[in-house]
Amino acid sequence: MRKSKVVFIIIAAFILVISFIGSEGELVENLELLAGVGADVEKKGGEITYVVPLLTYSAGKGEELVPSILTGKANTIGETREDRQLESDKKLSLGVGRVYVMSEEAARTGIRQFIDMNMNNAFYNDRTVCVVCKGKAKDMLSYKIPDVSSSVEFIEGMIKNLKEFNFFSMQYTTNDIIVRLDAEGREVLLPYIEIVDDKIKTTGIAIFEDDKMVAKANIREAKVINMLKENKVKGIITLQQDSKQYINVFCKTKRKIKCTKEDGRYKFTIDLKVSGEIISNELYRNVNTKKKYMKNLEEDLKDKIEIQCNSLINDIHRKYGVDVLDLGRVAAATHGRNTGIDWNKVVSDSDIKINVKVKIKSLGRGDY
Repeated sequence: MRKSKVVFIIIAAFILVISFIGSEGELVENLELLAGVGADVEKKGGEITYVVPLLTYSAGKGEELVPSILTGKANTIGETREDRQLESDKKLSLGVGRVYVMSEEAARTGIRQFIDMNMNNAFYNDRTVCVVCKGKAKDMLSYKIPDVSSSVEFIEGMIKNLKEFNFFSMQYTTNDIIVRLDAEGREVLLPYIEIVDDKIKTTGIAIFEDDKMVAKANIREAKVINMLKENKVKGIITLQQDSKQYINVFCKTKRKIKCTKEDGRYKFTIDLKVSGEIISNELYRNVNTKKKYMKNLEEDLKDKIEIQCNSLINDIHRKYGVDVLDLGRVAAATHGRNTGIDWNKVVSDSDIKINVKVKIKSLGRGDY
């Protein structure tokens, strides 16, 4: 099955590329098919050298596609293309790129130049999934994963499926970044990945102010940020006393934000509705027999979510100093845009109230 899937993907990619550039009359054998793009920087003194690695595939014998890493290195991002072409005998096709991996060092230096360079190319795929990685982007692109054709395939699938159980929203493409970089009251958040125990894993989210990464939230913080920032996301919430007494609830959320202004001070109210389905219950044994037990469970879940949310609010005020919840966007829409207000500072100094309502919709298959 695995070989059949790979062959199908290969054939589909060839068809797409041929149709994409057919008017130019280029042969597939003369093309490098782009799979993933990287962004690295090297700093020496006050100088920055830009390093842009690409994971590409080119036609080999028969149906075989041969992977390779092509790297451009120069003092400007545009010149990396010149440098890269000096060691390639094929023409690069940008239309099928799937993943954009930025190293943390590059992200902290600033990503606008990397994004602008690609978006100015009409052939670039603006739906490319973007992530920030620990270490070098080149090492992440070249990392070998058993039974997977490339790390790019794995990373793309992992990021697209984060929405299933961790309250992530699939808004991490190049186009999404462009929208957030130039929108008032919005900041970029990207999945943060690293190699843990010889596996590529999502370990949190990178937090940006304008185009520079300023902090990393771990995965537990990321889940709470996503619950408050995004509307209609889903994930698992657990109540646990010990290793044998716990309950797992699969939850879906709805979120509304209100903004008021009193005496020059902004106040935000976030109403979070959580509906849940019990998927594992080793704690509330009588939850299906009497309403009061169900109410106790809902109240306990509500208390836990509110504690987590209020802890996050304190971090926004104290640690991040960045409007990670896009509250400035709501304030600007309510009280006026283009006023020159620094929404990161305003939100960090504002009162933020969290109202949580929990409703258990299903007990699963119940006890036996």
